[in-house]
Amino acid sequence: MRHIAIIGAGASGLFLSKKLSEHADVQVYVFEKCKHVGTKLRASGGGKANIFNEHLRPDCYNQSQWIAPLLEQVSASRLRSEFDRMGLALVTDEEGRVYPSTQFSQTVVDILSTAYCPQVHFEMEYEVRQLVQKNGKWQINDYPIRFDHVVIATGTPANMIAKNRKGYNGFLTDFNLKTNPFQPSLVGFKIASYPKQLSGCRTKVIASLYQGNRLIHEEAGEVTFKDDGISGIVILNLSAYYHRLASKENCYLQLNLIYHQPDYNIEQHLQQFHTLKGLLHPKLNDLYNQQPFDVKRYKLAILDTYEIEYAQVCHGGIDLCEIDTQFALKRFPGLFVTGELLDVDGLCGGYNLYFAFASALVVAEHLQH
Repeated sequence: MRHIAIIGAGASGLFLSKKLSEHADVQVYVFEKCKHVGTKLRASGGGKANIFNEHLRPDCYNQSQWIAPLLEQVSASRLRSEFDRMGLALVTDEEGRVYPSTQFSQTVVDILSTAYCPQVHFEMEYEVRQLVQKNGKWQINDYPIRFDHVVIATGTPANMIAKNRKGYNGFLTDFNLKTNPFQPSLVGFKIASYPKQLSGCRTKVIASLYQGNRLIHEEAGEVTFKDDGISGIVILNLSAYYHRLASKENCYLQLNLIYHQPDYNIEQHLQQFHTLKGLLHPKLNDLYNQQPFDVKRYKLAILDTYEIEYAQVCHGGIDLCEIDTQFALKRFPGLFVTGELLDVDGLCGGYNLYFAFASALVVAEHLQH
């Protein structure tokens, strides 16, 4: 009988425990710091759980070359089959985003739950402070069982307030792993010289991220103007590309507010109607009336992104040079890392949850042999 520990009961940890529970020769122990499992999973996709995307592409990730083989090994269709076997009915929207048919994230948590499986044991509100190897096995704190394998699936401090981030994953310090600093990704932008009167305005645009005269990324979607900045799914995606830049100097957003007809003749419209109130959100129209601007190239200088506590995921984490293709730490036999704790982050649309599930699936298959 093998004993396997999973540190973290998020998307990756739950999926892994579910897969390992299918085998009679293992006992699985899941250690979770919080009161409940799947906290971020329940909040994902606006509470609907966008669990993966049908259109997986390497360029949707910061580590495009590294992740390409994984996308081939664990394709969207293969992941769908895994959930089918678990009894989770799925639906796909027009942009390829895959959700549970219930459109309710708790359904995914319930399907992955192994709380009543005799082979899986949960230790809730349990903080792992120390992880050491003794006589070829792994010891967690003073827990009475030593483990043949340990899978670290704790995620990152994304969406976590500063108080809770203090000492997060501190038990990893002794391993001296190469890491890249955590930065907020999939997060809104703070804007310099921000027009506060736009606060509360929601409108659809073609949003572009520029550095100087170089276009970094562009896509259409709804944006929300906040008290001191701008957010929305399209903006979160631009923030992912922003954090991949070596330098952040001279970066700005450019919004085409005529998203439905980018080549629309604004001058002709003004000559005919003497106003843009039929084209712009009322708050944008009021701003234009006070100080006219180019509605197809409305420029917003980036001051910074919002902090980690407002981010959906983090850019950075354990460097990929530390792991092999089975997600095992090269220098520490028996230790594995899955999910967001690794320096892999993707765009909005199910790409990050895909990585959490796919990395867990690879580890599960390796541990089953």
